[in-house]
Amino acid sequence: MLKARIRPHGGIHPDSHKQLTSQNQVIPMQAPWRLILPLKQHAGAPALPVVAVGDTVKADQLIAKGNGRFSMPIHAPLAGVISAVDQNNITIKVDVQNPRNNAGNTARANNTLSREEMINLVEEAGIVGMGGAMFPTSDKLRLSMHYLIDTLIINGSECEPYLTCDDRLMQEQGDRIMGGIRYLQQITLADKVFIGIEENKPEAIAAMEALCKAEENMQVVGLPALYPMGSEKQLIEAVTGRQVPSGKLSADVGVLVQNVATSIAIFEALRFGRPLTHRVITISGDAVEVPSNVMAPVGMPISEIVAQCGGLKSTPARIVLGGPMMGRAITDIHAPVTKGTSGVLLLTEDELPNPKASACVRCGRCIGACPMSLTPLDMVAELKVDNFGKAAEMGVMDCLLCGSCAYVCPAAIPLTQYFDWGKQEVSKIRLSEQKTSRTCLNSAARRERMEREAAEKEAAKAAKAATRRPSRRSSASATEESA
Repeated sequence: MLKARIRPHGGIHPDSHKQLTSQNQVIPMQAPWRLILPLKQHAGAPALPVVAVGDTVKADQLIAKGNGRFSMPIHAPLAGVISAVDQNNITIKVDVQNPRNNAGNTARANNTLSREEMINLVEEAGIVGMGGAMFPTSDKLRLSMHYLIDTLIINGSECEPYLTCDDRLMQEQGDRIMGGIRYLQQITLADKVFIGIEENKPEAIAAMEALCKAEENMQVVGLPALYPMGSEKQLIEAVTGRQVPSGKLSADVGVLVQNVATSIAIFEALRFGRPLTHRVITISGDAVEVPSNVMAPVGMPISEIVAQCGGLKSTPARIVLGGPMMGRAITDIHAPVTKGTSGVLLLTEDELPNPKASACVRCGRCIGACPMSLTPLDMVAELKVDNFGKAAEMGVMDCLLCGSCAYVCPAAIPLTQYFDWGKQEVSKIRLSEQKTSRTCLNSAARRERMEREAAEKEAAKAAKAATRRPSRRSSASATEESA
Protein backbone atom coordinates (compact mmCIF):
# COMPACT_ATOMS: atom_id res chain seq x y z
CA MET A 1 0.00 0.00 0.00
CA LEU A 2 1.21 3.46 -0.90
CA LYS A 3 1.07 6.35 1.52
CA ALA A 4 -0.43 9.72 0.71
CA ARG A 5 2.18 11.97 -0.90
CA ILE A 6 0.97 15.12 0.81
CA ARG A 7 -1.14 15.85 3.85
CA PRO A 8 -3.49 18.56 2.56
CA HIS A 9 -3.84 21.80 4.49
CA GLY A 10 -6.49 22.06 7.19
CA GLY A 11 -9.08 19.46 7.96
CA ILE A 12 -10.55 18.20 11.23
CA HIS A 13 -11.08 14.97 13.17
CA PRO A 14 -14.78 14.84 14.09
CA ASP A 15 -16.14 11.90 16.10
CA SER A 16 -16.63 9.19 13.51
CA HIS A 17 -19.61 7.25 14.94
CA LYS A 18 -18.80 4.66 12.26
CA GLN A 19 -18.77 1.84 14.80
CA LEU A 20 -22.58 1.87 14.68
CA THR A 21 -22.59 0.22 11.22
CA SER A 22 -19.01 -0.53 10.12
CA GLN A 23 -19.35 -4.26 10.87
CA ASN A 24 -22.86 -4.59 9.45
CA GLN A 25 -23.04 -6.28 6.06
CA VAL A 26 -25.28 -4.84 3.37
CA ILE A 27 -28.82 -6.23 3.57
CA PRO A 28 -31.38 -5.99 0.74
CA MET A 29 -34.66 -4.22 1.41
CA GLN A 30 -37.94 -5.96 0.77
CA ALA A 31 -40.01 -4.32 -1.96
CA PRO A 32 -42.01 -1.37 -0.57
CA TRP A 33 -45.64 -0.85 -1.57
CA ARG A 34 -44.77 2.40 -3.36
CA LEU A 35 -41.85 4.35 -4.79
CA ILE A 36 -41.66 8.14 -5.06
CA LEU A 37 -39.15 9.08 -7.74
CA PRO A 38 -38.12 12.76 -7.83
CA LEU A 39 -37.67 14.11 -11.35
CA LYS A 40 -34.56 16.02 -10.25
CA GLN A 41 -31.86 13.59 -9.18
CA HIS A 42 -29.01 15.29 -11.01
CA ALA A 43 -27.39 18.69 -11.44
CA GLY A 44 -29.57 19.86 -14.35
CA ALA A 45 -33.24 20.55 -15.01
CA PRO A 46 -35.90 18.05 -13.85
CA ALA A 47 -36.35 15.06 -16.15
CA LEU A 48 -39.43 14.90 -18.38
CA PRO A 49 -41.94 12.08 -17.66
CA VAL A 50 -42.64 9.66 -20.51
CA VAL A 51 -45.35 7.75 -18.62
CA ALA A 52 -48.87 8.62 -17.48
CA VAL A 53 -51.11 7.65 -14.58
CA GLY A 54 -52.37 4.10 -15.07
CA ASP A 55 -49.42 2.91 -17.13
CA THR A 56 -47.91 -0.45 -16.19
CA VAL A 57 -44.12 -0.33 -16.00
CA LYS A 58 -41.49 -3.02 -15.76
CA ALA A 59 -38.39 -2.95 -13.62
CA ASP A 60 -35.60 -0.91 -15.26
CA GLN A 61 -38.05 0.72 -17.72
CA LEU A 62 -37.43 4.36 -18.69
CA ILE A 63 -40.04 6.58 -17.03
CA ALA A 64 -38.48 10.05 -17.50
CA LYS A 65 -36.01 11.33 -20.08
CA GLY A 66 -33.26 13.87 -19.69
CA ASN A 67 -34.12 17.52 -20.20
CA GLY A 68 -31.06 19.33 -21.48
CA ARG A 69 -27.50 19.53 -20.22
CA PHE A 70 -26.73 17.83 -16.89
CA SER A 71 -30.25 16.33 -16.82
CA MET A 72 -30.41 12.54 -16.66
CA PRO A 73 -33.02 9.85 -17.37
CA ILE A 74 -34.85 8.04 -14.59
CA HIS A 75 -35.89 4.38 -14.63
CA ALA A 76 -38.38 2.36 -12.64
CA PRO A 77 -36.51 0.41 -9.92
CA LEU A 78 -39.40 -2.03 -9.52
CA ALA A 79 -42.39 -3.13 -11.57
CA GLY A 80 -45.80 -1.67 -10.88
CA VAL A 81 -48.41 0.85 -11.97
CA ILE A 82 -47.94 4.61 -12.25
CA SER A 83 -50.24 6.10 -9.60
CA ALA A 84 -49.24 9.77 -9.81
CA VAL A 85 -47.25 12.12 -12.02
CA ASP A 86 -46.66 15.78 -11.14
CA GLN A 87 -44.02 18.42 -11.77
CA ASN A 88 -41.77 17.03 -9.03
CA ASN A 89 -42.28 13.26 -8.75
CA ILE A 90 -43.46 10.06 -10.36
CA THR A 91 -45.12 7.63 -7.95
CA ILE A 92 -45.26 3.90 -8.64
CA LYS A 93 -47.56 1.45 -6.87
CA VAL A 94 -45.22 -1.53 -6.70
CA ASP A 95 -46.17 -5.04 -7.77
CA VAL A 96 -44.91 -6.56 -4.52
CA GLN A 97 -45.61 -10.09 -5.80
CA ASN A 98 -43.25 -9.71 -8.76
CA PRO A 99 -41.23 -6.51 -8.28
CA ARG A 100 -38.30 -7.47 -10.53
CA ASN A 101 -40.29 -9.02 -13.33
CA ASN A 102 -37.73 -8.37 -16.07
CA ALA A 103 -34.49 -7.83 -14.19
CA GLY A 104 -31.79 -8.60 -16.73
CA ASN A 105 -28.67 -10.58 -15.85
CA THR A 106 -27.42 -11.32 -19.33
CA ALA A 107 -23.84 -10.24 -19.82
CA ARG A 108 -23.03 -8.37 -22.99
CA ALA A 109 -19.77 -7.90 -24.85
CA ASN A 110 -18.45 -4.36 -25.06
CA ASN A 111 -15.09 -5.08 -26.67
CA THR A 112 -16.14 -3.47 -29.94
CA LEU A 113 -17.64 -0.31 -28.45
CA SER A 114 -15.90 3.02 -28.89
CA ARG A 115 -15.21 5.32 -25.96
CA GLU A 116 -18.05 7.63 -27.00
CA GLU A 117 -20.47 4.69 -27.27
CA MET A 118 -19.56 3.54 -23.77
CA ILE A 119 -20.10 7.05 -22.40
CA ASN A 120 -23.48 7.18 -24.13
CA LEU A 121 -24.48 3.91 -22.44
CA VAL A 122 -23.48 5.38 -19.06
CA GLU A 123 -25.70 8.38 -19.84
CA GLU A 124 -28.62 6.19 -20.91
CA ALA A 125 -28.31 4.32 -17.60
CA GLY A 126 -28.90 7.58 -15.71
CA ILE A 127 -25.69 7.29 -13.67
CA VAL A 128 -24.72 10.25 -11.51
CA GLY A 129 -21.99 10.72 -8.92
CA MET A 130 -23.09 8.66 -5.94
CA GLY A 131 -20.93 10.40 -3.38
CA GLY A 132 -23.66 13.02 -2.98
CA ALA A 133 -23.08 15.66 -5.67
CA MET A 134 -25.20 13.82 -8.30
CA PHE A 135 -23.22 15.37 -11.17
CA PRO A 136 -23.87 13.34 -14.37
CA THR A 137 -21.11 10.77 -14.73
CA SER A 138 -21.26 10.85 -18.53
CA ASP A 139 -20.47 14.58 -18.60
CA LYS A 140 -17.50 14.00 -16.32
CA LEU A 141 -16.24 11.13 -18.48
CA ARG A 142 -16.55 13.24 -21.64
CA LEU A 143 -13.82 15.46 -20.25
CA SER A 144 -11.43 12.65 -21.14
CA MET A 145 -12.30 13.22 -24.81
CA HIS A 146 -10.92 16.77 -24.60
CA TYR A 147 -8.23 16.53 -21.89
CA LEU A 148 -5.23 14.23 -21.57
CA ILE A 149 -6.07 12.08 -18.53
CA ASP A 150 -3.16 10.07 -17.18
CA THR A 151 -4.49 9.28 -13.70
CA LEU A 152 -7.76 7.82 -12.46
CA ILE A 153 -8.54 8.05 -8.74
CA ILE A 154 -11.23 5.90 -7.16
CA ASN A 155 -12.58 7.64 -4.08
CA GLY A 156 -13.04 5.23 -1.18
CA SER A 157 -12.12 7.67 1.55
CA GLU A 158 -15.66 8.08 2.97
CA CYS A 159 -14.59 10.76 5.44
CA GLU A 160 -18.07 11.81 6.64
CA PRO A 161 -18.95 10.61 10.16
CA TYR A 162 -21.53 7.79 10.49
CA LEU A 163 -21.33 6.71 6.82
CA THR A 164 -19.94 3.22 6.12
CA CYS A 165 -21.71 2.22 2.88
CA ASP A 166 -18.59 2.64 0.71
CA ASP A 167 -16.51 0.76 3.28
CA ARG A 168 -18.89 -2.19 3.05
CA LEU A 169 -18.95 -2.03 -0.76
CA MET A 170 -15.17 -2.32 -0.88
CA GLN A 171 -15.26 -5.30 1.48
CA GLU A 172 -18.19 -7.09 -0.15
CA GLN A 173 -18.26 -6.04 -3.81
CA GLY A 174 -14.64 -5.33 -4.63
CA ASP A 175 -14.75 -7.45 -7.80
CA ARG A 176 -17.53 -5.26 -9.23
CA ILE A 177 -15.60 -2.12 -8.30
CA MET A 178 -12.64 -3.55 -10.23
CA GLY A 179 -14.90 -4.28 -13.19
CA GLY A 180 -16.02 -0.65 -13.21
CA ILE A 181 -12.42 0.53 -12.96
CA ARG A 182 -11.43 -1.47 -16.04
CA TYR A 183 -14.25 0.15 -18.02
CA LEU A 184 -13.18 3.56 -16.72
CA GLN A 185 -9.63 2.88 -17.91
CA GLN A 186 -10.93 2.04 -21.38
CA ILE A 187 -12.94 5.26 -21.49
CA THR A 188 -10.41 7.68 -20.00
CA LEU A 189 -7.21 6.02 -21.32
CA ALA A 190 -5.66 6.62 -17.90
CA ASP A 191 -2.49 4.58 -17.46
CA LYS A 192 -2.38 4.87 -13.65
CA VAL A 193 -5.13 4.04 -11.18
CA PHE A 194 -5.10 4.83 -7.47
CA ILE A 195 -7.75 3.71 -5.00
CA GLY A 196 -7.75 6.17 -2.12
CA ILE A 197 -8.93 4.73 1.21
CA GLU A 198 -8.61 6.27 4.66
CA GLU A 199 -6.37 4.27 6.96
CA ASN A 200 -9.19 3.78 9.48
CA LYS A 201 -10.67 1.17 7.10
CA PRO A 202 -8.13 -1.68 7.29
CA GLU A 203 -10.54 -4.39 6.07
CA ALA A 204 -11.43 -2.39 2.96
CA ILE A 205 -7.74 -1.67 2.30
CA ALA A 206 -6.88 -5.36 2.59
CA ALA A 207 -9.74 -6.38 0.29
CA MET A 208 -8.85 -3.90 -2.45
CA GLU A 209 -5.10 -4.57 -2.17
CA ALA A 210 -5.72 -8.26 -2.75
CA LEU A 211 -7.63 -7.45 -5.94
CA CYS A 212 -5.01 -4.97 -7.16
CA LYS A 213 -2.24 -7.58 -7.11
CA ALA A 214 -3.42 -9.00 -10.42
CA GLU A 215 -3.67 -5.56 -12.06
CA GLU A 216 -0.97 -3.44 -13.68
CA ASN A 217 -0.49 0.20 -12.63
CA MET A 218 -3.23 -0.03 -10.02
CA GLN A 219 -2.49 0.64 -6.35
CA VAL A 220 -4.23 1.38 -3.08
CA VAL A 221 -3.23 4.62 -1.36
CA GLY A 222 -3.68 4.87 2.40
CA LEU A 223 -5.02 8.30 3.31
CA PRO A 224 -4.95 10.03 6.70
CA ALA A 225 -8.30 9.80 8.50
CA LEU A 226 -9.02 13.47 8.06
CA TYR A 227 -12.19 15.29 7.11
CA PRO A 228 -12.78 16.39 4.27
CA MET A 229 -10.30 13.99 2.67
CA GLY A 230 -13.05 12.79 0.29
CA SER A 231 -13.28 16.20 -1.35
CA GLU A 232 -11.97 15.96 -4.89
CA LYS A 233 -9.26 18.63 -4.72
CA GLN A 234 -7.94 17.37 -1.38
CA LEU A 235 -7.95 13.78 -2.61
CA ILE A 236 -6.05 14.65 -5.78
CA GLU A 237 -3.43 16.57 -3.84
CA ALA A 238 -2.98 13.79 -1.28
CA VAL A 239 -2.69 11.02 -3.89
CA THR A 240 -0.74 12.73 -6.69
CA GLY A 241 0.76 15.85 -5.15
CA ARG A 242 -0.95 17.95 -7.84
CA GLN A 243 -3.01 21.00 -6.94
CA VAL A 244 -6.12 21.93 -8.93
CA PRO A 245 -5.98 25.72 -9.49
CA SER A 246 -8.92 27.89 -8.44
CA GLY A 247 -11.63 27.85 -11.09
CA LYS A 248 -10.14 24.83 -12.87
CA LEU A 249 -11.24 21.21 -13.20
CA SER A 250 -9.44 18.08 -12.11
CA ALA A 251 -9.08 17.25 -15.81
CA ASP A 252 -6.88 20.34 -16.17
CA VAL A 253 -4.22 18.51 -14.13
CA GLY A 254 -4.77 15.19 -15.92
CA VAL A 255 -6.93 13.48 -13.26
CA LEU A 256 -10.47 12.12 -13.08
CA VAL A 257 -12.06 11.00 -9.80
CA GLN A 258 -14.94 8.53 -9.39
CA ASN A 259 -16.63 7.19 -6.27
CA VAL A 260 -16.53 3.44 -5.55
CA ALA A 261 -20.32 3.15 -5.74
CA THR A 262 -20.31 4.98 -9.07
CA SER A 263 -17.73 2.49 -10.35
CA ILE A 264 -20.12 -0.35 -9.54
CA ALA A 265 -22.97 1.44 -11.32
CA ILE A 266 -20.77 1.82 -14.42
CA PHE A 267 -19.91 -1.87 -14.31
CA GLU A 268 -23.59 -2.82 -14.03
CA ALA A 269 -24.53 -0.57 -16.93
CA LEU A 270 -21.80 -1.62 -19.34
CA ARG A 271 -21.66 -5.30 -18.43
CA PHE A 272 -25.34 -6.07 -17.95
CA GLY A 273 -27.21 -3.06 -19.35
CA ARG A 274 -28.74 -2.18 -15.99
CA PRO A 275 -29.69 1.42 -15.25
CA LEU A 276 -29.03 3.02 -11.87
CA THR A 277 -32.10 2.10 -9.82
CA HIS A 278 -30.71 0.81 -6.50
CA ARG A 279 -27.94 1.89 -4.16
CA VAL A 280 -26.35 1.05 -0.80
CA ILE A 281 -27.29 3.46 2.00
CA THR A 282 -26.15 3.74 5.61
CA ILE A 283 -29.04 4.06 8.07
CA SER A 284 -27.60 5.28 11.36
CA GLY A 285 -28.02 7.42 14.45
CA ASP A 286 -29.09 6.69 18.01
CA ALA A 287 -32.77 7.16 17.20
CA VAL A 288 -32.95 4.06 14.95
CA GLU A 289 -33.31 0.63 16.53
CA VAL A 290 -30.90 -1.28 14.27
CA PRO A 291 -28.35 0.89 12.43
CA SER A 292 -27.67 -0.83 9.11
CA ASN A 293 -26.21 -0.72 5.63
CA VAL A 294 -29.00 -1.47 3.18
CA MET A 295 -29.47 -2.00 -0.55
CA ALA A 296 -32.59 0.04 -1.31
CA PRO A 297 -34.41 0.97 -4.50
CA VAL A 298 -34.23 4.62 -5.42
CA GLY A 299 -37.51 6.28 -4.42
CA MET A 300 -38.15 4.12 -1.37
CA PRO A 301 -39.60 6.23 1.48
CA ILE A 302 -37.27 6.65 4.45
CA SER A 303 -40.05 5.57 6.82
CA GLU A 304 -40.27 2.16 5.13
CA ILE A 305 -36.50 1.68 5.20
CA VAL A 306 -36.43 2.54 8.91
CA ALA A 307 -39.30 0.12 9.55
CA GLN A 308 -37.23 -2.68 8.03
CA CYS A 309 -34.33 -1.63 10.29
CA GLY A 310 -36.33 -2.29 13.43
CA GLY A 311 -38.13 1.07 13.59
CA LEU A 312 -37.33 4.01 15.84
CA LYS A 313 -36.15 3.88 19.44
CA SER A 314 -37.15 7.51 19.92
CA THR A 315 -38.37 10.46 17.94
CA PRO A 316 -35.37 11.83 16.03
CA ALA A 317 -34.41 15.41 16.81
CA ARG A 318 -33.03 15.74 13.28
CA ILE A 319 -33.15 13.68 10.09
CA VAL A 320 -30.21 14.16 7.75
CA LEU A 321 -29.77 12.93 4.18
CA GLY A 322 -26.06 12.22 3.72
CA GLY A 323 -23.43 12.83 6.37
CA PRO A 324 -23.73 15.20 9.33
CA MET A 325 -21.15 17.65 7.95
CA MET A 326 -22.40 18.27 4.41
CA GLY A 327 -25.74 16.49 4.45
CA ARG A 328 -29.17 18.10 4.17
CA ALA A 329 -31.60 18.18 7.09
CA ILE A 330 -35.20 17.29 6.28
CA THR A 331 -38.42 17.20 8.29
CA ASP A 332 -40.40 14.56 6.40
CA ILE A 333 -39.57 10.98 7.35
CA HIS A 334 -41.71 9.81 4.42
CA ALA A 335 -39.41 11.53 1.91
CA PRO A 336 -37.76 9.19 -0.65
CA VAL A 337 -34.10 8.35 -1.04
CA THR A 338 -32.45 9.36 -4.31
CA LYS A 339 -29.49 8.32 -6.45
CA GLY A 340 -27.27 10.59 -4.38
CA THR A 341 -28.42 9.50 -0.91
CA SER A 342 -25.41 7.87 0.73
CA GLY A 343 -26.91 7.89 4.22
CA VAL A 344 -29.96 8.64 6.32
CA LEU A 345 -29.16 9.75 9.85
CA LEU A 346 -31.80 9.78 12.56
CA LEU A 347 -30.13 11.76 15.32
CA THR A 348 -31.15 12.33 18.93
CA GLU A 349 -30.71 15.57 20.88
CA ASP A 350 -27.58 14.15 22.49
CA GLU A 351 -25.97 13.76 19.06
CA LEU A 352 -26.58 17.36 18.04
CA PRO A 353 -24.36 20.30 18.89
CA ASN A 354 -26.30 22.89 20.84
CA PRO A 355 -24.07 25.92 21.24
CA LYS A 356 -25.28 29.51 21.14
CA ALA A 357 -23.52 31.82 18.71
CA SER A 358 -21.46 34.68 20.12
CA ALA A 359 -19.05 37.28 18.80
CA CYS A 360 -15.92 36.19 16.92
CA VAL A 361 -12.89 36.10 19.21
CA ARG A 362 -10.49 36.00 16.22
CA CYS A 363 -8.76 32.89 17.50
CA GLY A 364 -7.90 31.79 13.96
CA ARG A 365 -8.99 28.18 14.38
CA CYS A 366 -11.20 28.43 11.30
CA ILE A 367 -8.17 29.41 9.22
CA GLY A 368 -6.21 26.41 10.41
CA ALA A 369 -9.14 24.06 9.70
CA CYS A 370 -10.03 25.33 6.21
CA PRO A 371 -8.89 22.78 3.60
CA MET A 372 -8.89 25.48 0.91
CA SER A 373 -6.53 27.81 2.86
CA LEU A 374 -9.18 30.54 3.04
CA THR A 375 -9.72 33.06 5.86
CA PRO A 376 -13.28 32.36 7.04
CA LEU A 377 -13.29 34.97 9.80
CA ASP A 378 -12.53 37.75 7.30
CA MET A 379 -14.91 36.46 4.65
CA VAL A 380 -17.83 36.27 7.05
CA ALA A 381 -17.12 39.83 8.20
CA GLU A 382 -17.50 41.03 4.59
CA LEU A 383 -20.65 38.98 4.04
CA LYS A 384 -22.27 40.45 7.15
CA VAL A 385 -22.11 43.90 5.53
CA ASP A 386 -23.18 42.58 2.09
CA ASN A 387 -19.74 43.20 0.60
CA PHE A 388 -20.03 40.31 -1.83
CA GLY A 389 -17.39 41.62 -4.21
CA LYS A 390 -14.75 41.63 -1.50
CA ALA A 391 -15.84 38.19 -0.29
CA ALA A 392 -15.46 36.89 -3.85
CA GLU A 393 -11.96 38.38 -4.05
CA MET A 394 -11.13 36.55 -0.82
CA GLY A 395 -12.19 33.22 -2.37
CA VAL A 396 -15.70 32.52 -1.10
CA MET A 397 -16.51 30.74 -4.38
CA ASP A 398 -13.71 28.25 -3.62
CA CYS A 399 -15.36 27.28 -0.33
CA LEU A 400 -16.32 23.60 -0.22
CA LEU A 401 -19.09 24.18 2.35
CA CYS A 402 -17.50 21.30 4.24
CA GLY A 403 -18.28 22.79 7.65
CA SER A 404 -14.78 22.37 9.08
CA CYS A 405 -14.56 26.04 10.09
CA ALA A 406 -17.93 25.98 11.85
CA TYR A 407 -17.00 22.75 13.62
CA VAL A 408 -13.95 24.27 15.30
CA CYS A 409 -15.39 27.75 15.93
CA PRO A 410 -15.55 28.37 19.72
CA ALA A 411 -18.05 31.18 19.12
CA ALA A 412 -20.40 28.75 17.31
CA ILE A 413 -20.82 31.17 14.39
CA PRO A 414 -22.78 29.44 11.58
CA LEU A 415 -19.99 30.02 9.09
CA THR A 416 -21.11 27.39 6.60
CA GLN A 417 -24.56 28.97 6.30
CA TYR A 418 -22.98 32.37 5.69
CA PHE A 419 -20.74 31.01 2.96
CA ASP A 420 -23.54 29.04 1.31
CA TRP A 421 -25.63 32.22 1.19
CA GLY A 422 -22.64 34.27 0.05
CA LYS A 423 -21.88 31.91 -2.83
CA GLN A 424 -25.48 32.09 -3.98
CA GLU A 425 -25.45 35.90 -3.87
CA VAL A 426 -22.14 36.14 -5.74
CA SER A 427 -23.51 33.77 -8.39
CA LYS A 428 -26.64 35.93 -8.75
CA ILE A 429 -24.52 39.07 -9.13
CA ARG A 430 -22.30 37.44 -11.74
CA LEU A 431 -25.29 36.18 -13.69
CA SER A 432 -26.83 39.66 -13.57
CA GLU A 433 -23.57 41.20 -14.78
CA GLN A 434 -23.35 38.67 -17.59
CA LYS A 435 -26.95 39.42 -18.56
CA THR A 436 -26.27 43.16 -18.52
CA SER A 437 -23.13 42.67 -20.60
CA ARG A 438 -25.01 40.56 -23.15
CA THR A 439 -27.78 43.16 -23.28
CA CYS A 440 -25.24 45.95 -23.92
CA LEU A 441 -23.53 43.92 -26.62
CA ASN A 442 -26.86 43.07 -28.25
CA SER A 443 -27.95 46.73 -28.10
CA ALA A 444 -24.68 47.89 -29.64
CA ALA A 445 -24.93 45.24 -32.36
CA ARG A 446 -28.54 46.25 -33.07
CA ARG A 447 -27.61 49.93 -33.25
CA GLU A 448 -24.73 49.16 -35.58
CA ARG A 449 -26.97 47.02 -37.75
CA MET A 450 -29.66 49.69 -37.95
CA GLU A 451 -27.10 52.36 -38.86
CA ARG A 452 -25.63 50.09 -41.52
CA GLU A 453 -29.06 49.26 -42.93
CA ALA A 454 -29.99 52.98 -42.96
CA ALA A 455 -26.77 53.81 -44.80
CA GLU A 456 -27.39 51.01 -47.29
CA LYS A 457 -30.94 52.28 -47.90
CA GLU A 458 -29.68 55.82 -48.50
CA ALA A 459 -27.04 54.55 -50.88
CA ALA A 460 -29.58 52.43 -52.73
CA LYS A 461 -31.99 55.39 -52.90
CA ALA A 462 -29.29 57.66 -54.29
CA ALA A 463 -28.24 55.06 -56.86
CA LYS A 464 -31.84 54.61 -57.97
CA ALA A 465 -32.34 58.37 -58.33
CA ALA A 466 -29.17 58.62 -60.37
CA THR A 467 -30.37 56.02 -62.87
CA ARG A 468 -33.67 57.87 -63.34
CA ARG A 469 -32.18 61.44 -63.91
CA PRO A 470 -31.02 61.94 -67.61
CA SER A 471 -27.68 63.60 -68.13
CA ARG A 472 -27.45 67.16 -69.61
CA ARG A 473 -25.55 65.87 -72.64
CA SER A 474 -28.25 63.34 -73.41
CA SER A 475 -30.95 66.02 -73.13
CA ALA A 476 -29.04 68.42 -75.44
CA SER A 477 -28.49 65.71 -78.06
CA ALA A 478 -32.16 64.90 -78.03
CA THR A 479 -33.03 68.61 -78.64
CA GLU A 480 -30.62 68.93 -81.57
CA GLU A 481 -32.02 65.82 -83.24
CA SER A 482 -35.53 67.22 -82.94
CA ALA A 483 -34.46 70.49 -84.58
